[in-house]
Amino acid sequence: MADQKNDLNSKPAPTVEEEISKIDSYDVIPPVQMLQILKVLNERRRQDAKWGGAEHDDRHSRDEWTRLICRIVVEGVMNSGPTDENLIKGLVETAAVAVAWLEAIERRKAQ
Repeated sequence: MADQKNDLNSKPAPTVEEEISKIDSYDVIPPVQMLQILKVLNERRRQDAKWGGAEHDDRHSRDEWTRLICRIVVEGVMNSGPTDENLIKGLVETAAVAVAWLEAIERRKAQ
């Protein structure tokens, strides 16, 4: 019963528009952060072109997403070797896959 009461009293998740409205201003994002965000967005575009975008992503279960991110961390970050460039590439790929998962969650919530 307590769980049902909590469910009834809980607020609905905010919409994308509501989340965006919480951001003060894009012009306050430091250039170094914007550069990293743009790298992740470019990697997301590459992934969508390679794998097919939402149609592909939305078929993954939570377990599949978890295994995928863990594999990318191990392969792309832990095995990056001594160069920062390889480490950066692995971190960007990991972040982009995490964004893909977040996008899939948002699409599922919107249904």
